[in-house]
Amino acid sequence: MNEGAEMQDMNFDSVDVAAYIVKQCAANNYYIDLTKLQKILFACYGAFLAVTGKRLCKEHPRAWPHGPVFPRVYNYTKKHIDFIQDLLKREESIATSMDSKIVELINYTISFFSNYRAGELVRWSHQIGSPWDIATSHGRKLQGEIPDELIADYFKKNLTKNDE
Repeated sequence: MNEGAEMQDMNFDSVDVAAYIVKQCAANNYYIDLTKLQKILFACYGAFLAVTGKRLCKEHPRAWPHGPVFPRVYNYTKKHIDFIQDLLKREESIATSMDSKIVELINYTISFFSNYRAGELVRWSHQIGSPWDIATSHGRKLQGEIPDELIADYFKKNLTKNDE
């Protein structure tokens, strides 16, 4: 899939990707909350970037105190008291807009990271050598954008690490 020039950035709205994640979690009985949603969205963004060389959504993740955050998704969840229900009702076309192998990758990423609690995912995102860790100089410089190059390199190195 890395034949680069043919594939364009997907340019999905990050809130639409979040809606897709919430729908997948609901369909598979995975618990999800705001923190977990942000980390799974980051993992999907990273997996997509590592495999395709392109961005999944228009918005770049930013380095916030609890790890990578997509501010548009954060702001959406703060404006909607029952954001899970609101996201479940949101119209999105993620699955129908992507190649089936990419949908499989996204669904696998959601499934894999849904097995972890929010606190575990925060610790994962803060690991030494993670994109968040590097972009923030070990947590000392927050709020900046996490460069796609760091994310892609990290996920390329770690995407198949646990495969047997």
